[in-house]
Amino acid sequence: MHTRLATVLTLILLLGCASAGGDEAATGRAQPSAAASDRLLLKTAELSVAVDDVAAGARAAADLAQGLGGYVTASSTRGEDHAHLDLRVPAARLDEALASLAALGEELARSVSASDVTAEVADLEATLANQRALRDRLRALLARAQNVEEVLQVERELTRLQTDIDSGEARLKRLRTDVALSALALDLERRKGPHILGPLGYLWVGTKWFVTKLFVIRE
Repeated sequence: MHTRLATVLTLILLLGCASAGGDEAATGRAQPSAAASDRLLLKTAELSVAVDDVAAGARAAADLAQGLGGYVTASSTRGEDHAHLDLRVPAARLDEALASLAALGEELARSVSASDVTAEVADLEATLANQRALRDRLRALLARAQNVEEVLQVERELTRLQTDIDSGEARLKRLRTDVALSALALDLERRKGPHILGPLGYLWVGTKWFVTKLFVIRE
């Protein structure tokens, strides 16, 4: 019985691997014909804006993100001169978010990039479907195990397979979240206004002017 169980287990695993390879190959062949509107794009953006009040700008940026259906994932400040915010906004409203955030002050820099993860998502879905089917077959095999050794053998494979499934599901969830919500890195810099001299500054400029005129008169 042990030899028969091992043979059945091996066949199940081999069939599972072969099915996974076939699914991935089919997915790969289907990719080129996918419509542009069906592509899954992971968009990221970076924006730098000069504002009069960094703290107020950061609050306004957070409110804007929330109003668009997004949120702040992280933020940091450096005194009153700089703030950095990591935002998540719906991908469909990324352009709107960039325009609204740029309007908070003077836009200094902007960059937007996109990565096509359509094939990766399709491969993950096909692999997970195959792994879940294999898990079901192993569970059925476990129910027919006749002794402790056979139970342990099948349970080891089930544990390994479940770990792979959990990892794949987590990866798929992250990808879908990244596609739905674009990452936007915002830097706010305090706007540099005209330099205003203090009392000592005016004294220095006046002294310099007097000395310069004095030498001109002597010449």
